[in-house]
Amino acid sequence: MSRNIENRQELIKANSLHDEVSSKNGKLILISHKSCIGIYLIQDTRLTGVFAMPKDTRSGEIILGRVSNIKKDISAAFIKISDDTECFMKLSNVPNEYLPLKQGMLIPVKIRSDEQKGKLISVTARIKKGKLPEGWEHKSAFTVLFKPENSLMNFISARVSPTEYDEIVTDSKEIQEMLAATGIAVRLYSDDKIGLSELYAIKTKLSESLSRKVYMKSGAFLVIDHTEAFTVIDVNSGKNTPSNKADARDVILKLNLEAAKETALQIKLRNISGMILIDFINMESKEDEDKLIAAMNEFVSDEKVKVNVVDITPLGIMEMTRQKTDKPLSEISEMLLE
Repeated sequence: MSRNIENRQELIKANSLHDEVSSKNGKLILISHKSCIGIYLIQDTRLTGVFAMPKDTRSGEIILGRVSNIKKDISAAFIKISDDTECFMKLSNVPNEYLPLKQGMLIPVKIRSDEQKGKLISVTARIKKGKLPEGWEHKSAFTVLFKPENSLMNFISARVSPTEYDEIVTDSKEIQEMLAATGIAVRLYSDDKIGLSELYAIKTKLSESLSRKVYMKSGAFLVIDHTEAFTVIDVNSGKNTPSNKADARDVILKLNLEAAKETALQIKLRNISGMILIDFINMESKEDEDKLIAAMNEFVSDEKVKVNVVDITPLGIMEMTRQKTDKPLSEISEMLLE
């Protein structure tokens, strides 16, 4: 083969890789790590979602549990699903048919999330009809009543909307076969010279996603700090200082809207939960504050978890809350970088 032909083939291959990475269509990249399967949502070359499914996950299983304790002061119950495994369940997740709960009674529960740092396995007794087998009432405690056929797809579906991606790509034959069994199309990536993780610069993107500062196209930036009680996000205009008072209102609103969109993405990407306080650039107009609240509600509207945009305080700080589900990115990144 002549050198010119070789060069041409290398160029074609390089262009093909460029087209793959720079595609504006959303992609789900699935990579097998030591203790988990890493799930990376990439849209227009940006990392917009990161999840880690433990390979030993029990999420989605339905088990006949036993009530071990009821704590009305925190509106919760503790359910045993084995002799040495106790789970946490909010009383709001108990249908009327099982009320009143009593210590020692058997109740079918579904595992919502695996054990997390400092938190027990979370379960619910709200189970879709048809998931429980006939005669389950006569089974013994800790019997597994239902086990998902494909825990990976269940895990993905609970966290990522199908409208966010057009294709699933993996470099693992096992993962491809796992999803193919349910009729899900998965493209198997294979290249001897560059791995899938390197192609999408996953490690670099993960590191950037944990940075305290996040820069935006305008030059403005966010500063994200975590405390025990809440997360604080400060919006800094950078060098975007209005040249005159006449332009100030429009410039500030534009920067705050850009910051709101980036904040919504960062909250989802980092899986920030609990109380979130956002210190936007001060606005004097109530009308502009209302526009900012409406925009933030729109930016978080596609979230799979409950997000509540409360209000903007007299000091110009937006208050939000976000439901806790999975571990934050700062924790799961340890598994993903093993």
